[in-house]
Amino acid sequence: MQNATQNDHNIELTQAVMHVLDDWKLDGEQILSVMALPDKIKVRHLSLYRNSQAFPETEEVTERLRHVLGIIDALATSYPTNPRMSLFWMTRNSKKFQNRAPIQVIVEDGLEGLITIRKHLDCSYDWFGDTN
Repeated sequence: MQNATQNDHNIELTQAVMHVLDDWKLDGEQILSVMALPDKIKVRHLSLYRNSQAFPETEEVTERLRHVLGIIDALATSYPTNPRMSLFWMTRNSKKFQNRAPIQVIVEDGLEGLITIRKHLDCSYDWFGDTN
């Protein structure tokens, strides 16, 4: 069982990620898919993650959470003075991704899409060949 401080931290991370996923204009079904939330979780439950509950602690959800956080961090590093550029970059089609927007790569390719976008943005992640 986690202590209260760790649980509070997990809730804050979940809320931050949900805020970004909402900014990326993902619908409920896309959020469920991108985060690999368990089948018992429905779109109507997503408001819990925006407000008061941490993501479930499954291996798959934790891995995807780490990748989304890595993407968020890399975008903040790439665009430190204009956070709106992060959204622009995520939604703009690119030849690098077969004329798809990075968010489209994530939605369509799942975990591999998250890894692809993270590798593109975060040279240190790609440099070490980390797959986690």
